[in-house]
Amino acid sequence: MLISIIMNKINIILASFLFIFSSCSNTEKKQTNHKHNVIKESNPIQISISPSSGKIIVGDQIEIEVISTNTINIDSVFYYINNELINTEQKSNTKLELATSKYGIGRKNIKVTSYIAGKSHVRITSISVLPKDVAKNKSYKIINTYPHDNQAYTQGLIFVEGFLYESTGLNNKSTIRKVNLLNGEIIQSLTVNQDVFGEGITIFQDKIIQLTWQAHKGFVYDKNTFKLLHEFSYASEGWGLTHNDKRLIMSDGTNILYFLEPQTYTVTSSIEVFDNEGPVMQLNELEYFNDKIYANIYQSDKIAEIDPNTGIVLAYINLANILPDSDYSRDTDVLNGIAYDKTTKKIYVTGKKWSKLFEIQIY
Repeated sequence: MLISIIMNKINIILASFLFIFSSCSNTEKKQTNHKHNVIKESNPIQISISPSSGKIIVGDQIEIEVISTNTINIDSVFYYINNELINTEQKSNTKLELATSKYGIGRKNIKVTSYIAGKSHVRITSISVLPKDVAKNKSYKIINTYPHDNQAYTQGLIFVEGFLYESTGLNNKSTIRKVNLLNGEIIQSLTVNQDVFGEGITIFQDKIIQLTWQAHKGFVYDKNTFKLLHEFSYASEGWGLTHNDKRLIMSDGTNILYFLEPQTYTVTSSIEVFDNEGPVMQLNELEYFNDKIYANIYQSDKIAEIDPNTGIVLAYINLANILPDSDYSRDTDVLNGIAYDKTTKKIYVTGKKWSKLFEIQIY
């Protein structure tokens, strides 16, 4: 009898404990669900893009789907690509087929604005669309070799009216100079403002235009006298500079090339440079000829041949081993410097603190 009473009391205690435990658990679960619901309600939509894995090649068809994270129906959806509205119907179209061929290569920002119970909710994501074709591999043949100042930290190189014009960098050592191609003699030189690090140059309508690295300013000189005419500013870093007879073309070390109005130096448009693997970064010294942009890729032996309309890399020119091992010293740095003679169609290349400059043929 005593044992039976004790067991009944134990059962009552266990039942009470289980009830309390269960109540606490349910309370915790409700609190957890409540918190989770609040998060969902503050972010009621998600974007799904398919295919979600692998490369998106220009011409591919992708699907953008808007997913409601709660049970409330979406009233209407608006889709934007790079801030351009691409669907004009106000309806609950939660899926959109997108033909990438309409938008070209590069990064595409996708914005979706959904309306739920009269409130707008915005989600933003991005995709990268890659070129279909693999860039060609090109090589070179040395036609002539010329002397080059091995103390010149070459940042920009151009050939105009029988002479090389060169911009050199480094703090307190930046210059612009006019050089005799045949013997490397410096005919004319100007030391640039000591507070800046000189970068790429080009000549446009008898004006030498020079960038600086991180000072966000450019200098414009008279081509004949090297007299400083004026300065201009830009938001990015300055790396390489060339022109297509209409607009200046500028690199900043990323995969973006900027087109500038040559009178005001304002950016009018830009392209992103991609090959079939992704963005091509560290675009450096530039030259424009044969309706293509040629860019040194910093810290590599490659020059990228770029379509100026699309940003697609059409070919890589591999200049590995162009400078003989016997010409390397402790100060010898990377390949940098492309110049083109419009009259003779000759191409010249050199590098930072190289003792030689080469005329090459590309094939």
